Amino acid sequence: MKKRISYLLLFIATVIWGFAFVAQKAAVILPAFTVGALRSGFASLFLLALIPITDRLTKNSRRLINDRKLPDINRAELIGGGVLGVILSVATALQQTGLENTDAGKAAFITALYVVIVPILSALLGKRPGMTVIISVPISVLGFYLLCIKPGMGIESSDLLVLLCALVFACHITAVDRLSVGCDGVRMSLIQFATSFVINTAVALIFEGLPTLGALTEALPSLLFLGIGSSGIAYTLQIIGQKDTDPAVASIILSLESVFGVVGGAMLLGEEMSSREYIGCGVVFLAVLIAQADLGNLKSRLKKCKKDNNS
Repeated sequence: MKKRISYLLLFIATVIWGFAFVAQKAAVILPAFTVGALRSGFASLFLLALIPITDRLTKNSRRLINDRKLPDINRAELIGGGVLGVILSVATALQQTGLENTDAGKAAFITALYVVIVPILSALLGKRPGMTVIISVPISVLGFYLLCIKPGMGIESSDLLVLLCALVFACHITAVDRLSVGCDGVRMSLIQFATSFVINTAVALIFEGLPTLGALTEALPSLLFLGIGSSGIAYTLQIIGQKDTDPAVASIILSLESVFGVVGGAMLLGEEMSSREYIGCGVVFLAVLIAQADLGNLKSRLKKCKKDNNS
């Protein structure tokens, strides 16, 4: 039952993230770190209001402010949330900057490459990659080529930024898996976005300056969706959902954001992609599935079927 609930939470996060590509595309009238600061600020406020509610619903003994008038946040939540906040700040800045010149659907599929990168990161940390990873990497490279390299043109800088974003998001998924043990997901997410807010605000004030009132007003609906929906809700669901889910299964579910990114771009932005780019999307998605396939389980099932047929 726990796993089914975790799958559902991750799936909901995936749907929200897919349509968030549309909101990010609509928010490009503001500089990347300004968008990051505002969405993180909205997320932090939302989570501050949410924690007392979740404490009561889960009937735990924790309270946001304890008897000593100090925040009831433990060391693991503080350190883990801080690390996730730094990683997330870099990832969202790369993604937001890349979206300035990339379709929402294309950016969604490039971002989905993180499910190929996650096993590679594990290999760098000492875990030998399986045959599925060895097979999926060149397939994903082919898909990225079809998706992003136009005839007679080199790769666009915006596509490279989104690809770098996929690498950083892979680091984020790996970090969530390692750092969320023993943590309250909502509190950890609060620290994550509070950290992201501080980083993005500092960079925005130094390099981007204050946005105009007109631009803020125009981007406000998108910022609210990004802050409350994509950040406050979806990233919190990711942390909670990954606790009781195998990372490989979680990666497959989360990679479906690419599908909803394309659907959202077509439905809400009227974006169109060429047949070559659609083929590239299909190849990338194939690589995503192959990267997470369980060949060992498949072999055991085939052996069992063969044994049953012979008996």
